[in-house]
Amino acid sequence: MQDDTTPLHRVLGIGLHPRSAKPRKQGITMVIDTGYNCAMVESVLALYGHIIDIVKLTELHLTSPVGEIRRKVALYKAAGVGVQPGGIVVELARLQHKEDEVLDRLAALGFDHIEVSSSSTTQREQEQEAAFVGDVARRGFTPIGEVGKKFSEGDKTRKSDTELDIEETVAEFRTLLAAGAPKAYWEGHVLRRVMGDTAADILARHPHGTDQVLEVARQVGQENIIFEVSSMIPYVQRRAQQFWLVRLFGPEVNMGNVRLEEVQYLEHVRLGTWPVFGFGPLGDHPYMQALERTQGALPTDAWWNAIPVPPRKTS
Repeated sequence: MQDDTTPLHRVLGIGLHPRSAKPRKQGITMVIDTGYNCAMVESVLALYGHIIDIVKLTELHLTSPVGEIRRKVALYKAAGVGVQPGGIVVELARLQHKEDEVLDRLAALGFDHIEVSSSSTTQREQEQEAAFVGDVARRGFTPIGEVGKKFSEGDKTRKSDTELDIEETVAEFRTLLAAGAPKAYWEGHVLRRVMGDTAADILARHPHGTDQVLEVARQVGQENIIFEVSSMIPYVQRRAQQFWLVRLFGPEVNMGNVRLEEVQYLEHVRLGTWPVFGFGPLGDHPYMQALERTQGALPTDAWWNAIPVPPRKTS
């Protein structure tokens, strides 16, 4: 039976790759809200709220009227979206030794998720972060850890700007998860420096850059990681990195820092119905290619990585 909430593709009878429904354990999409007005938020949620799982209200909201913050938080929560402040909000509180009172006030405003990170400050010892994860959970929030720093200087999880310290990275993930965080973000600026920024860069660094990320995911479990793609870099780079993560881990990969106005683009990268340029035939609507190969029968194989990566050209 159809009603106004039935997706258009079902009304039309068009088959797409099946996606998990909310509340999801996998295939999570975390969007980043950098200060959109409530009218836009309400409109986007009406169209795409069913594919948004968590929203991060960044520190850019710190100078906004509290009444508008309450209104925005309520809009997201009414759509079944978990709401967290940006990591820097909690970092500022911890640097000023005000975390207890700030967490109480965030709870009163309706926030229900908290990011435990030090991506913009000196990285804390694992034991200290584990204790804070436990404190956040005891207060009724869902804690989400984060691994890695935006800049390579002082980042314990990297040996250089483009080389992971796999042992340290895995250890940090495991500490956060063992402390009670159901998942942990992987800093997007680490991923883009290790795997590559653009499609051409990703392919040029393949397989070494990609293999580092795959090894961490193998040891930690990809299901425990929310892979961030920086919202600060140009769109063509964001799309390339999102596509590559889907190619590596499938449509149910957890992904974060998606711009609110681009959440529908990511969903169709997940579904293989959105073109991603720079990868040659790999990015040419892979789900539709699979339909062609199966002569219209809905594909059941791993269509997202069915075409092998072309060998690197040597001069």
